[in-house]
Amino acid sequence: MLGAIRNKSKGWVAYLIVGLITVPFALFGIQDYASRSSNTSIAKVDGEDIDINIYYQELNSQQRNLQQQLGAAYTQEIDNTLKQTLLDSLINEKLIENYARSLDIVTLDDEVKSVIEMNQAFLVDGVFSQDRYTQLLRLNSYSPAGYEIAQSKALNREQIKRNLSGSAFMSSTQTAQLNDLAAQQREISYIALNTENYLDQVSVSQSQISDYFNENRSSFIEGRKVKVDFVELTLDSMEEPESPTGDDLKSLYDENADLYTNPEKRRAQHILLDNEDLANDLLDQISQGANFAELARANSEDTSSNEEGGDLGFFERELMGAEFDTVAFAMDIGDVSEVVATDYGYFHIIKLTDIEPETMQSFEEVEDQLASLYIKNAKEKLLFGSLEEFMNLSYEESLDMVADQFGLALQTSVYFSERNTQYDPKFVANAFSSAVIDEGENSEVMEMSPEKFVVLALSDLQSERERELSEVEGQIESILKSAAAKEVIDNIAENIASALSSGDEQSANQLIAENNLEWVSEGWISRASELPFGVSSLAFTLAKPEEGRHTYSFESASRLTSLVIDLAGVRVPEGDSDTGISALYLSQENNEMFISLIKQLRENAEIKVFTDLL
Repeated sequence: MLGAIRNKSKGWVAYLIVGLITVPFALFGIQDYASRSSNTSIAKVDGEDIDINIYYQELNSQQRNLQQQLGAAYTQEIDNTLKQTLLDSLINEKLIENYARSLDIVTLDDEVKSVIEMNQAFLVDGVFSQDRYTQLLRLNSYSPAGYEIAQSKALNREQIKRNLSGSAFMSSTQTAQLNDLAAQQREISYIALNTENYLDQVSVSQSQISDYFNENRSSFIEGRKVKVDFVELTLDSMEEPESPTGDDLKSLYDENADLYTNPEKRRAQHILLDNEDLANDLLDQISQGANFAELARANSEDTSSNEEGGDLGFFERELMGAEFDTVAFAMDIGDVSEVVATDYGYFHIIKLTDIEPETMQSFEEVEDQLASLYIKNAKEKLLFGSLEEFMNLSYEESLDMVADQFGLALQTSVYFSERNTQYDPKFVANAFSSAVIDEGENSEVMEMSPEKFVVLALSDLQSERERELSEVEGQIESILKSAAAKEVIDNIAENIASALSSGDEQSANQLIAENNLEWVSEGWISRASELPFGVSSLAFTLAKPEEGRHTYSFESASRLTSLVIDLAGVRVPEGDSDTGISALYLSQENNEMFISLIKQLRENAEIKVFTDLL
């Protein structure tokens, strides 16, 4: 498609068209598109449009990503499935959006702001960058207002999920039974046999090797390989800016005061209680002169601080909870608070013991850091300012022209296959894309990191070929010998387990001795125990042994390993332990409830799909 456009469009018109098609929308997901070309709908949900631009915006992005990943394996069936899945997703989002509106669910602007500022895509050195935010939105044809509205809608949908999470429940009996199963322990020993120790006991003939090669020729096809030219636009490739003046650094210092500010800290003791009457009683005792620390030691539910007389050490704002912060940061040293209720059903009595005021590093202390920050910021502006031109020129011109225009090195890779791990997966996928290999075009500009953008083009292609028998003879011999050795150890392990199960310990011990095998005793293990060869998982599939007996089993752990497992006992440890299994079960229940909600909304909605536009 892009090739056809390229043949018909040049100059700024081509830049505009490609800018709308090739930008990486997947970064943001399905959102409101700021520049819609028309009001044409792909579907209607209860009379409300799902704009066709949104549908094709995301479809183009997902098609491109899948085609790069799957190459020739990308079929029409996959494409049809992708289209239907995407359309279903858009319809479901619209249904939930309407449902949230019917419940008067609202997301506050501060919540949207917080989510955006935590998005990794917009961070530079771990800090939200307004410049990067604006740049990425512009590259993806979004307006800040449109993007923020879309984020607000997404958060509204999430609220529906969170509200459902409190609906599922389990009885105490069910919880106990699940906990017992999850906490169960098993006493096991095992013998491990490995093919490596039996390779000298098996042999492979030349005819076996030839037969295997002829029967598995497709397994010995060497895939195609490419060599590509590429150009990197990086932060380091930007020209060094002029050294900052003192005024420049002082402005930067003022603009980034938070970076060089040590926030106010406070130290407090507290008594944490789950009974409001007791809290009021203790507060009365404190007002009459009782020792705060002694009351904390005797009464506080906070086991991490009660032994220290309730001392919490120094803390900053937003570390102790909103209710606690509001009170603690309004007190003077020595003050004792009223009883402070929390949303979790607990009650605090707080005594403020010390204050470390907010301090700021002086300009002189951080002047060198400011100079580095100034230079980095200046180079980032140059990088993002150059990026659009880099993308446009990469679309229009050859890579040597791009390299020359930006004063960058034209680099060349070694030959590599689609399974290569030396290069970034994104780099490999683009190198094997249809646009690069079949149409001879430059790839799209790839963002390898916030400071590195790469474009590549095909330098040379080596077609796939069938290897000769002489090239793979050693590999085949190894495969066949390993398979033969596996048959040997399977037989030995099965005979040992069978003998032990029938009570013939003499025969079992003879086999163990003849093969220089040893039991590995693991004692009592849990489901979470990390043992070699997947022994933990296998042990928990065995039948519980009868009283006074053992359960013995032969297990094929892998192509290289066989096991004999001895299960000596099963127990549930004493004591009250919450394994968390009930929480996992409830999470699954919540997912099922959400799916049921979607199903019900779809059944009750009027949905019309314009299939001719798919």
